[in-house]
Amino acid sequence: MSGGRPGRASRGQGGGRTALWILLILVMAVAVGLALAREATKDDTPSAAPAAETAPAQKLLIREGLRREDIARLLDRETAIPGERYLALTAAGQRGRRLAGTSRPTSLEGFLFPATYDITDRTTAGELVDEQLAAYDANTSQVNYAYAKSKNLTKYDVLILASMIEREVAVARERPIVAGVMYNRLKAGMRLDIDATVQYALGQWKPELTASDLAIDSPYNTRRFAGLPPGPISNPGLDSIRAAARPAKVPYLYYVARNDGSGRHFFATTPEEFDRDVAQSEANAGG
Repeated sequence: MSGGRPGRASRGQGGGRTALWILLILVMAVAVGLALAREATKDDTPSAAPAAETAPAQKLLIREGLRREDIARLLDRETAIPGERYLALTAAGQRGRRLAGTSRPTSLEGFLFPATYDITDRTTAGELVDEQLAAYDANTSQVNYAYAKSKNLTKYDVLILASMIEREVAVARERPIVAGVMYNRLKAGMRLDIDATVQYALGQWKPELTASDLAIDSPYNTRRFAGLPPGPISNPGLDSIRAAARPAKVPYLYYVARNDGSGRHFFATTPEEFDRDVAQSEANAGG
């Protein structure tokens, strides 16, 4: 009896060691398999795409009072955006008519808001135009047009007035006063007599206008034709738009540059006062 127990015990211990070895081999096989699977997965998985490089941006200042052509030349000079393409996109078309609320051919002149824009070598002319129009909408959204409307002037009329104010006025506090003069002259049925509109008709900002310049046959020539010109003559800033929407209530019908280095104007109510101011302006210029 005693000899049989050790035999049975011996067989049981040997079987246990065998099971442990089998289990160990299985664990090692699984570990190796997992390692090989991870390596295969790593080789088959595409590497993450490198982050796209951001094109360096430059600050492009489009100042107040420029025409479309002026901006196009600025783009040719300082950016990779073709000025010719910019002019094509801002020329008279459906978009201009919609913005102006008119049925006649209308460019985007006036709506190309002056500001500082971030430009890269990837920026397109279309993207810049979209940014300018969006800036115009954002900046003018709080302008109160109620007074202009009471004088039967549309938002587009206000923009036309603002474009002239931008070209005529250098001293900020005079903008509402000049706007008031323009309102008064329109009400009286007088010509506006704005030299800047003649310059626009000529296609250049000439410092001195000749008699033949002043006689140019153009609807933009407010020296010949009463009322507003058919469209803006520049792209004005917010201060000029606000002044055009809400002018100062003044009695003046005339103004002329002082030509004394101050950038300011003389303002007059009567033709006689205006003649004296013109004489003083010419004397200052000659001195």
